[in-house]
Amino acid sequence: MEGYLQKWTNYVFGWQKRYFVLSEGILIYSEEKQESPLGTIHLDISQIFKHPKNAKRFYIDTGLVHIHLKAKSESDANLWFNTLEAHKCITNSYSQKNEVINLISEKIAEINSIHAQILAEADIIPINIIRTTPGLERAISLCEEMKDMASETLGYIEMQENYFIQPEEISFTPLKQNNKIEVLCDDTDTFVDALSQISDIEDNGPADVPYRKSLPYLRDPNQKIHIWKIIKDSIGLELSRIAVPVYFNEPLSFLQRFSEDLSYNSIILNASTCDDSTLRLAYIATFIVSTYASSDCRTMKPFNPLLGETFELCRDGFRLITEQVSHHPPISALYCEHPAYIFSASTEVKTSFGGTHLNVHPEGKNHLFLKAFGDHYVWEKPFTNVHNIIIGKIYVDHFGTVEILNENNGEKAVVEFKKRGWFSSSINEVEGIVYDRYGKEVWRIEGRWNKGMNIINTTTRNEIQAWEVYQFPENYDFNYFFSDFALQLNLPAHYFHGLPTTDSRYRPDQRCLENGDIKTATNEKFRLEEKQRAARKIMEKNNEHHVPKWFKFDGDEWKYLGGYWECREKDKFVDLPDIY
Repeated sequence: MEGYLQKWTNYVFGWQKRYFVLSEGILIYSEEKQESPLGTIHLDISQIFKHPKNAKRFYIDTGLVHIHLKAKSESDANLWFNTLEAHKCITNSYSQKNEVINLISEKIAEINSIHAQILAEADIIPINIIRTTPGLERAISLCEEMKDMASETLGYIEMQENYFIQPEEISFTPLKQNNKIEVLCDDTDTFVDALSQISDIEDNGPADVPYRKSLPYLRDPNQKIHIWKIIKDSIGLELSRIAVPVYFNEPLSFLQRFSEDLSYNSIILNASTCDDSTLRLAYIATFIVSTYASSDCRTMKPFNPLLGETFELCRDGFRLITEQVSHHPPISALYCEHPAYIFSASTEVKTSFGGTHLNVHPEGKNHLFLKAFGDHYVWEKPFTNVHNIIIGKIYVDHFGTVEILNENNGEKAVVEFKKRGWFSSSINEVEGIVYDRYGKEVWRIEGRWNKGMNIINTTTRNEIQAWEVYQFPENYDFNYFFSDFALQLNLPAHYFHGLPTTDSRYRPDQRCLENGDIKTATNEKFRLEEKQRAARKIMEKNNEHHVPKWFKFDGDEWKYLGGYWECREKDKFVDLPDIY
């Protein structure tokens, strides 16, 4: 059922018209039909009441808030009320059936948390003490076995909960708006595209690399996860050393997600055509904002790269290589070259739990060189918070001030990612100012990081659309909310002849998760972590340290050494670490 209702907002704005869609026990509402959702109400945990005095009104008690609604007539109100009650009965039955399974899942997640803390403490014990202390090494080994058994049990439970959805079992009604596709379940239309998720129609790389329209297995976007059970004892602490269960991950490595910064590489090319250096800077400022365009609903965690892991990508005229150059602290380095520009970056992502939200602080400089003009832009990324970890609808908020300096001529842009406030008008909002070398304001940029950005001449008020968010793939919410760019990143390695054995496409745990085999993914993730830990202990014993293959630390940054593509062309990769 779907249609317009009046929803009480607050005493400032009063009643506001909202479009509601009810499907599978979930009520979603937005400002207008086919627009992005403003909120989601799960009927299985809610109660529905008629208004005692006004027959056109009813309200939903979610346990946290009362959502007051008003229909245009008494008959409409009764129809909505009865339909909501009917769906509530269905979802209540399902919820009671799975209550025990959810409880077991939470307890196993707590075991994983304790295990991670034990390993963190064990890692700081010198290897000679462990080997000379009777029982200590055996105790650590038993902890590993306990976690292995718990993870295996969790895999069976997740399969019972139908965490993954067979594509042929789903029906959809696609709704399109603003180049963004929203998917809701429907009983009439059958979606079959995911049955053949590889298509030869389009191409974004070498001639023999196919174009993917969907992942092999779809994930229910309404699947509830209990991440707070893992991190609830870690308030204020760095979370990079805590191992989380595989079902918290999306099937991409952080190295692959790092490469998504180039999704809107066309903005850089537009900048390269401008003779006005300040306009070039304005375009680059909007490009920086575009690196967050596909992160709106991406609340799952990418896989932590293994030390020595690499990822290459060739598309849209550029080629890039990324490498995990450090494990503690975790640091990733990237180098991208194009006939018009060179982009390089390294980042250490520091993550901590703030009680109700995750704090994400990326540290590291980004560099962009425009070859035709000699421009050299330098900047660092803003902060990110992931809110409503414990209760409510999870959402991502990027905020902070980013300063972009053109070291070639001293021109500067200051971009502010505004922190999300109480009113929808400020959600995902970004504003910036571009100054010439004398400090005079020349351009303004404004927009939203999940929608698009405009460039405005401060003198003439002429406006340029710098970019608009690309259309998302059909049923993207059942594909971890991946953009079209992201869907192509983990195509099987056999499509790329001559890949080094360290490439992320070879990761077995990530591949198994993508294919819907969470039990094997869990076991493989555990095996890879153990293999990495064992390799580190051997190096410590021999007083050795890891040396990255393609990057070196120079001054205060990681810089590309060169040689990767030369080895790639000759198919002569040697001395690669055995990480998988």
